[in-house]
Amino acid sequence: MSKLTPAQTQILIDAAATKDGATTAPDATKATIIGLVRRELIVSEPQDGGPTRLVITEAGRAAIAADAEPLPDSAADDAPATSPEPPPKAETKVQRVVALLRRTNGASVEELMSETGWQAHSVRGALSGAIKKGLGLNVVSEKTDGGRRYRIPVGEALA
Repeated sequence: MSKLTPAQTQILIDAAATKDGATTAPDATKATIIGLVRRELIVSEPQDGGPTRLVITEAGRAAIAADAEPLPDSAADDAPATSPEPPPKAETKVQRVVALLRRTNGASVEELMSETGWQAHSVRGALSGAIKKGLGLNVVSEKTDGGRRYRIPVGEALA
């Protein structure tokens, strides 16, 4: 038997928890219900003047019991003790911009454009939006003989 979806499992658990094994599953999608009915894990019972009741079958009870069973001893021994570490995330362009801005002399718009591949207006937008507003960092703009340079003062931490 194929594995149950979380929605299917929840419907079966809810039905099994009731005295008569029935639930109306108001939040379930049509596809979820149809899948359970086709697999004969629930049966649909119309009610007079009310919503259709979904009643769990013995096969449905067995399916949720099988989902809850622990791994056999041999499989448990083969399972890793801990989950593997996720691979490190690649550095984002905003993180690279922040690193350039933390240098002693900061960075010019041209240097930031070269590092990110962005156009000048995108670099300036990132400075004011993602870095100043989003990260809460203070970006200082200074006019020098070589042009305008932007930097984050030493000791400035993320907000």
